[in-house]
Formats: sequence, C-alpha cells, structure tokens
Amino acid sequence: MLPITSIFAALCTLMYIVLAFRVIAIRRSRRISLGTGDMHLLETRMRQHGNFNEYAPLTLILIGLAELQNAPSAMVIGAGVGLLLSRITHAFGLGLMHKPIGLTLRTIGMVSCFSVLVFLVITLLSLALF
Repeated sequence: MLPITSIFAALCTLMYIVLAFRVIAIRRSRRISLGTGDMHLLETRMRQHGNFNEYAPLTLILIGLAELQNAPSAMVIGAGVGLLLSRITHAFGLGLMHKPIGLTLRTIGMVSCFSVLVFLVITLLSLALF
C-alpha cells in the first residue's frame, strides 16, 4: 500500500487533466488539429503540459519507491509537496514569460523540481545501500 504516493499521484493527475484541457480548449476554438498553428499561447500551453509529463511520472515513481522502502512519512510528503509546487510554479512561470516574473517563476520551478529529484535519488540510494 502506498497511501502517500496515491494522494500525490491523484493530485498530479488532476493537474495533468487541467493542463491537457487548457491545450484542448485552444485547439477546439481555433480548429488546430496538429502543431501550434503559429499560435504562441497554444505553444506555451503545450509546453506547460509537456513539461509536466516529462518530470511528474519519474518523480512519482521515485516517491513511491521511497515510500515502499519505509522512508519517513514526512520525507515522502515533503517530496510530494515539492513536486506539486515545482510543477505549478513552472507552469505559471512559463505562462508569464512575457513578464519579468515569468523567468523567475520558471527557474524556481525547475530548480525545485531538480532538487526534489536529487533528494529522492540520495534518499533511495541511502535506503537501499545502508
């Protein structure tokens, strides 16, 4: 049983759905089947969705492995919260790239996501080796 990972997987799935529907809404309203139709907003939303898809699954797998190896619950919860906050921050930052705060939020999102990944790698290696 992985109750903590299940909670964060469910929350990430909700975020995935929101990001996907944001892409679908533009595609339907502008009748763009493939590509971006040279539309900057669609390209941005596609990258928000794509970037989430690139990082969330691996991070959730690592969180689940940490929980399976009996990592302290606070560590597992912290990693899950870090994942969600990093992906939300990155998505908002990417959406605001035309404003100065956009790059800052995007950078914070990526740095925090990589921090969670490195933390989980160290945690898993420590649990497996010692």
